[in-house]
Amino acid sequence: MRKLRIGQIAPLNVSIPPKKYGGTERIIDALCRGLSGRGHKIFLFAAADAKTEGKIIPITPKSLWTNKIKESMPYYAYEMNVILRKSPGLKLDILHDHLGPFSLALYGGLDIPILHTLHVPINNDRAWAYRKLNSKLISISNNQRKDAPQLNYVATIYNGTDTNLFRFNPNPKDYLLFLGELVERKGVREAILAAKKLKLKLVIAGRVPIQMSQMKDYSFFQKYVKPELNRGRIEYAGEVASEKTSKFYGDAKATLFPIRWEEPFGLVMTESMSCGTPIIAFAKGSVPEITKDGETGFIVNSSPSDIRGNWIIKKTGIEGLCEAVDRIYAMPEKEYRQMRENCRKHVEKNFTIEKMVDNYEKVYSRIIKK
Repeated sequence: MRKLRIGQIAPLNVSIPPKKYGGTERIIDALCRGLSGRGHKIFLFAAADAKTEGKIIPITPKSLWTNKIKESMPYYAYEMNVILRKSPGLKLDILHDHLGPFSLALYGGLDIPILHTLHVPINNDRAWAYRKLNSKLISISNNQRKDAPQLNYVATIYNGTDTNLFRFNPNPKDYLLFLGELVERKGVREAILAAKKLKLKLVIAGRVPIQMSQMKDYSFFQKYVKPELNRGRIEYAGEVASEKTSKFYGDAKATLFPIRWEEPFGLVMTESMSCGTPIIAFAKGSVPEITKDGETGFIVNSSPSDIRGNWIIKKTGIEGLCEAVDRIYAMPEKEYRQMRENCRKHVEKNFTIEKMVDNYEKVYSRIIKK
C-alpha cells in the first residue's frame, strides 16, 4: 500500500508512552512506532510530553494527571479546535481517534475520513451519537459490540503486546499476581479474598485511584483494599513502571484477573501470557476471546446467576478462583511447563504489535479507497 499521512488523536490524561498506568496510551505508542517503521507519516495530537515516533502536535505542555488537573473537558475542547485548524495544512489521509465522543465535534469541519477505536465499553449515549453520525468504529473485541450491535463497525482489531518487552520465563517463583488499577471493577478484592483463603502469597501491583476525581473508586480502595496491603501474605509493590512489569508477570505462578465489568480487551491477559504466566479470570468481557480455557489458564464464572460458558472449573466466584489456582499448583511439572509455553505461543500467534499494525494498515487502506 502507498505511504499514508495519519493523524492520531490521543487522550491527554497520561503521557505517551505511559511511565506506569495507561493501556490506551501504550497502544497509541505502539501504533505510532509500528506505522512509522513502515514508512507512514504520523502526526500525534497529544500532550507535549509525548515521546514516540512521528511529529507531536502539542495540545497541553504536560499530560493532565501530571499537573493534577481536575476538569479535563476544556482541554479536550481545545484539542478539537487544534485538530480542526491544523489538519488541513498537514494534508492528512485519515484521522484515527482514540479519545471517544469528543472527536465527533470534528464531523462537518474536515474533509478527512475519521476512524474511531473504542477503548471503553459502549453506553447508550455514545451509541446514540455514533449511530447518528454513522461513525466508522473499531471494536477491540467482539464482545464489546454486544450492547450496540447496530453500529458501523468496520473491523475488530485486538490490541497488540510487545513480545520483546514481555519476555517468556519458563521458571517462575511461587506467588500469585494481581496487576491493575486497585478498583472494584478490576476484581482486586476478589483476588485478595482468594489468596487469603488459599494461604498463598499475592503480589499486587497497580495504581491507587485518585481521591479527587475518582471518589467512588477511592472509597472502595480505602474500605476494602488498603487495610489488606502488606499484611500477612498480601504484598503491595506499588504502581510498577512499564519496563519492570515483565518481571512481575514472568515470576508469577499465575495471574488473577477476576474482573467485575465488561472489559473491552484486557492487556493484562496478553502481557501475562506473553511472559508464560497463565491467567485465571472471570468470564466477563473479552476474557473468553483472549484466554483459552485449560490451555493458557482457566476461565471461571463469576456467580451462579452469571453462567457464560461450559468451563473446566464448575465452581463460581471465589470458590472457582480457588479451584483454578489449586489445579495449577497440582499440575505435574511437565504439564505446567506446557501451559506456560501455550501462553507464549498463543500471544505470538494472535496478539502481537505486528499483527495489530497489519490490521490497522488494511483498514486505513480500505477506508481511504472508499
